[in-house]
Amino acid sequence: MSTLPDRGWAWLVLLGSVGEHIVMGYCAYASGMIHIALLENFNADLLTTTWISALFLAFMSGSGPIASTIINRYSCRVAMMLGSLMLSTGLVLTGFVEDIKWTFLTFGILSGIGLGLCYNTGLIVIAFNFEKKRNMACGIAISGGGIGPFILTPVFQLIYEKYNYSGFFLLLGGLALQNCVFGATFRPSKTELAMKTANSNRKEKFCDSVSSYMEIVRSGSMLCVCLGFFLANISIYLLYIHYPEYCLHTKSSKMEVSIFLSVAGISGCFTRVLFGMANNSHNIDELLMLFGVFSLLGLGTIIFPLFSSYTTAKVMFACLLGGYSGCCWAVVNSIVVNILGQEKVAHGVGYLMMYVGAGTFIGPPLAGFIISYGGTYGDSFTVAGILLIMGGFSCLCCTMCQRAVDTKESFDDFEFTVKSDENMQTILVNNSNEENDRFLLKE
Repeated sequence: MSTLPDRGWAWLVLLGSVGEHIVMGYCAYASGMIHIALLENFNADLLTTTWISALFLAFMSGSGPIASTIINRYSCRVAMMLGSLMLSTGLVLTGFVEDIKWTFLTFGILSGIGLGLCYNTGLIVIAFNFEKKRNMACGIAISGGGIGPFILTPVFQLIYEKYNYSGFFLLLGGLALQNCVFGATFRPSKTELAMKTANSNRKEKFCDSVSSYMEIVRSGSMLCVCLGFFLANISIYLLYIHYPEYCLHTKSSKMEVSIFLSVAGISGCFTRVLFGMANNSHNIDELLMLFGVFSLLGLGTIIFPLFSSYTTAKVMFACLLGGYSGCCWAVVNSIVVNILGQEKVAHGVGYLMMYVGAGTFIGPPLAGFIISYGGTYGDSFTVAGILLIMGGFSCLCCTMCQRAVDTKESFDDFEFTVKSDENMQTILVNNSNEENDRFLLKE
C-alpha cells in the first residue's frame, strides 16, 4: 500500500522522521559531550579526539550518495533500518574498546555511516511524501534535531556520571535502535514507487547513478548551493564540537554545559518549524533566507568571544547557534527540487551531503590546529564566523544567477506576430506557459 502526498499516512511518516531526528539531534548536535567523554576516558590529546569526532560527523553527512543509492534500489524503510543497526553496533563496540585507535573504526566510520543513512533517509522521505507542504513538513521533521539535545543531553550526562563510559555508550546504542521502529513507518509513497518503476524499466545500474551525478555536477546553481553548505558546515560543526570545551575553559561546569546545549536544542526546535512554515509560501526565496540565517549566525559567532566569560552570553549564543544552525535543512529538499527537478531529489540531496560531509570533516580539526599552534578558542570561533558569512554569500550568488536565467527564459518564451489591416494592427503574443493574448492597436 502506498501513501498519497500531503495527506493520510504521510503524516505518520513525518512523525517517524521527527523521531529519527530526535536521535540524530543528540548524536550530532550534542557531539561535544561525546567528545569530552572520549577525552576523559582515553586521556588523549585534543587533536586526536577531534579527528575521531570529525570522522563521525563527516560520514554522517557524507553518506548521502550511499543512502540515495539504497533508497533508489530498495526503499527508505530499508535504508533507515540498515542505518539504525550499523549505528547501534558501532556505539556499543565503542563503549568496550580499550585502545582509542579502534574508535576511529567503531565510532568514526561504522557509527558515522549508520547515522548518515538514518539522517539522509529522514530528509529524503519527506520529499517523497509532501509536495504543497514540503517546507513546513521539513521544518517539523528537523525540529526533532532540537528536541533531541534539549531532552537527552541532561539525561545522558547523568547516565555518564552514574554508569561511566561503557554504560553511556551501551545505552546510547540502545537509543539508536529506536530508529528501526521509526523506519517501520516509512511506507513507500506513490512518488517513491513511481521513481522505482522508472528505474526498473531502464534497469538502472551503477553507471546510471554515476551519469545522474554527472548531470548534477554540471549545474552551476547547484555548485553555488553546495559551496555555501560546505563553508557553513565547516563552521557549524566546529562550533558544536568545541563550544562545550570552550565553556569548560571559561569556568562553566559540565552540568551547566549540558544545560546550554539543551537551550540550543529547544531554540532550534521552535525556529526550524517557524522557518519551514515561513518558506512554505511561494513568494519566499529559500536561498535568500539562507543568506540571512548564515550571515546572522556568523556575526554572532565573531562577537561571542568578546563576552565568553559571561554566563548570559553563553546562553544567548546557545540560543543563536541552536536556532540558526539547523534552519537550512527545512528548505534543502525544495532547493534541490527547484534546481534539479523531483526525479533527481534523492541524487541531488546525496550530492549536496557530500559537500556537507567534507565541511564537517574539516571543521573540528581546524579548531584543533588553531589551538595546538598557539591560537585560542576565540580565534577558532572568529574564523568560523567568517566562513559562515562566506557561505551565506555563496547562496546569495546562486539566487542572483537563478533570477537572471529565469528572466531570460521568460522573455524567450514570448513570440510576437504582427498582422496589419487598414484601421488597426493585431499583435498576437504566444507564451509557451499561458494562453495566447491578443492586443488590438488602433492606428
